[in-house]
Amino acid sequence: MSGAPAGGDLVSWFCTYTPLEILDAAGLVPARRFGDPASLESSDTLLHPAICPYVRACLAEEMAGGGPHHPAVFVNSCDGMRRLYDAWKDRFRDDLVYLVDLPRNTGAGAERLLSLEFCRLARALAGLTGTEVTAEGLQEAAHAREERRLAYLAAADGTSGETRLRLAMGFHAPAPDGMPAGLGGEDEGGGVPVVLTGNLLNPAGLVAGLDRAGARVAWIDLCNGDRAFATSTLPEGEDLDGLFASLARKYLERHPCARMADAGRRHDLLVEAVRETGARGVVYASLKFCDAYLYDFPAVQEKLGSEGIPVLRLESDYADGHAGQVLTRVEAFLEMLD
Repeated sequence: MSGAPAGGDLVSWFCTYTPLEILDAAGLVPARRFGDPASLESSDTLLHPAICPYVRACLAEEMAGGGPHHPAVFVNSCDGMRRLYDAWKDRFRDDLVYLVDLPRNTGAGAERLLSLEFCRLARALAGLTGTEVTAEGLQEAAHAREERRLAYLAAADGTSGETRLRLAMGFHAPAPDGMPAGLGGEDEGGGVPVVLTGNLLNPAGLVAGLDRAGARVAWIDLCNGDRAFATSTLPEGEDLDGLFASLARKYLERHPCARMADAGRRHDLLVEAVRETGARGVVYASLKFCDAYLYDFPAVQEKLGSEGIPVLRLESDYADGHAGQVLTRVEAFLEMLD
């Protein structure tokens, strides 16, 4: 892992349900890992090739990076992420490699379970850093995260496609001053407005292809895009238990991904994003071997069809060497919308 900014050691994270406020309050610097799409095959010694390419790319990048320390916090959000946790733990046996369980449902029971998970995580991190998570520290970290979220939304205004996705990924990365530098603020101009939805994409692949085809991506409903910044996770409460409970509720109520049980709310939010942005259609682009999004698409297609919203489904292998081959399909879709 590369050197950390002043103030703490880097810890890798991978899923937008990771409680970053707790990692911050423990004195760590959370670093979102996006992997190396060009070398994901090198992870095949530990992971099956027919598994999430993002997972393979993350492990490949870490295996090639060297360095003595590889602490990481995972969320049990899908089978691919669980397999990455298993492989990471096997490969880097001397590091803290922690798995947070995540309920699929919302409600009081799920909130209690996740609150307990957050408490256990805080204790485990204190054992790594020697810094106990306190109510005051958690509140301070949460307010800083909220400022970062609002800063992203302001910076992303007027951007689209590859620029917007790179900006979102930049705001996930650590920076010494708390904010990424030299990103955002560009007006992407015209193009056919669309909403992009799915799990996680490489900005230089299909997303850049949408730009070249003449799309203007008005909202990026990806877990490395706008979804992480759509709603606040600022907790309420005075003591640590109350803050953990509130934080758990906020995370469970945020804009859901396809692995969560409240699919109806996710689909309603997608339609809402189309209406609010003035998009003329939806591009549904997901990674290969992602069961959650394969199962989700028929319901999304039915929901969008009932609302009169056209949808185009694309599939990505994360490296997206085939992106040029789908350009004709994208152009035909945009012509239908225009």
